[in-house]
Amino acid sequence: MLGAALDEFAENGFAGTSVRKLARDLGVSHNLIPQRFGSKERLWYAAVDHGFGALAKDLFADLETLPTEDVARMRAMVVRFVELNATRPALLQIISQEATTPGARLDYLYDRYIDPVRALSQTALDALHRRGLVRTRSVSLMYFLMTHGAGGPLALPALAARFGARVDPNDPEAVHRHALEAVDIIFEGVGLDPPSKPAKPRPD
Repeated sequence: MLGAALDEFAENGFAGTSVRKLARDLGVSHNLIPQRFGSKERLWYAAVDHGFGALAKDLFADLETLPTEDVARMRAMVVRFVELNATRPALLQIISQEATTPGARLDYLYDRYIDPVRALSQTALDALHRRGLVRTRSVSLMYFLMTHGAGGPLALPALAARFGARVDPNDPEAVHRHALEAVDIIFEGVGLDPPSKPAKPRPD
């Protein structure tokens, strides 16, 4: 029920989601969901906790298996972040839905699920910057590159299909290739060394 509710909120937004339609699609009494959750708002919070809680658990559990070398570790973190979001496109879609205007639901998403990832990424990025391995300390830039850059084809499959670049979330190899390509581009951009420039001609 919570997984179906998450998909419904992701597709239609909070205002466009009908609890009655959700109950009909699930084949349950239209009174069951209100009886269990009380309101559409409480259903939204429960669905978000269900989806984002599982993502956070998997992401932080995977940290124990990642490389210990700093740059390799951060690259692996971003790859895994993209891969995990590929299996849960509704999460990025819900963030996109709620992030257009300030509000209690965005505050909840940020404080409970986005900020812990931000804090973890900031610590790693600061360490790399101090060592002169990256040119930026902007964790917001990294976050948007990960979510709306690398995650764009996953959260916006119809648009990705128009580009001929849709990534099948049910194909782990395709998702992994996409994640690796995106991470290569991200890290080439934030790496310390700028792109090489043509050598100036030497005077005769």
